Amino acid sequence: MLRKRSCIRFHVPGATLCWKKKPGLLGRGKYGEDRFPVLDISRGGAKFVCNTRMDVGRKIVVRLELPGAREPLEMLAVVRWAGRNTGMSYRFQVGIAFNPYGKGKNENPPQILERLKQLEAEHGQAGEQDAMQEAEQRAGQQAEQ
Repeated sequence: MLRKRSCIRFHVPGATLCWKKKPGLLGRGKYGEDRFPVLDISRGGAKFVCNTRMDVGRKIVVRLELPGAREPLEMLAVVRWAGRNTGMSYRFQVGIAFNPYGKGKNENPPQILERLKQLEAEHGQAGEQDAMQEAEQRAGQQAEQ
């Protein structure tokens, strides 16, 4: 039986993210300096490109940066899949699932879900080809710097 996605995927032009390992016993960890293009996002997760191989099942914290937003969205997530990004400037594509929303431990704040619903209404369905072209342009700009 095929499972259909329950969340609409959409593309937010200029959206980037950075990530760090989920905090454990050894402290909070730090975000890397690199910002990676987000290809699509939904209420349930996101797909982005990067140059780091990520293990499926890795628990991470992501900071989603949106153009024009006052503050980034910080969310707990887990890597669901990762694969080569053949023929592109970034080496890998990564799919993450956001942790559930709520007020409990290891849950994302409900106000983040509300913000994602707003973004979904504003941006509709993802245009993956446009997202990949944007990622390529961003990679070219970073290489020139």
